[in-house]
Amino acid sequence: MMKRILLIILVSIPLFATPSPKKTFTIWGRIVDSGFSPIESFSIKVFELNPFTNQKKIIQDFKVRNDNGEFLIKNLNSENYLIEITVENYTRYSIVKTLGNKNESVGEIVLQNTW
Repeated sequence: MMKRILLIILVSIPLFATPSPKKTFTIWGRIVDSGFSPIESFSIKVFELNPFTNQKKIIQDFKVRNDNGEFLIKNLNSENYLIEITVENYTRYSIVKTLGNKNESVGEIVLQNTW
């Protein structure tokens, strides 16, 4: 009888155990021009990089409007990412960022005019 009760308890434990939600991370930064004035409108593409095959898969593509030139990329896992920032009339900017177990900053990114 005791073995049966123990078996019932052990079998029912997984039913009540809920998996903890997977923790996600963010990358943030700021885009400025060569005079260190904020660039207020730009596009960001985020690619997940496979370090073994060098292939990239786009996972986010969005536009940013921010008076201070600041951006925040949310809901990222502990992976390798290629971040491409595009601003009309400025040089394109790319950076590879590896997320471990914390949020990361790419700092202040200075773009040069192309005109």
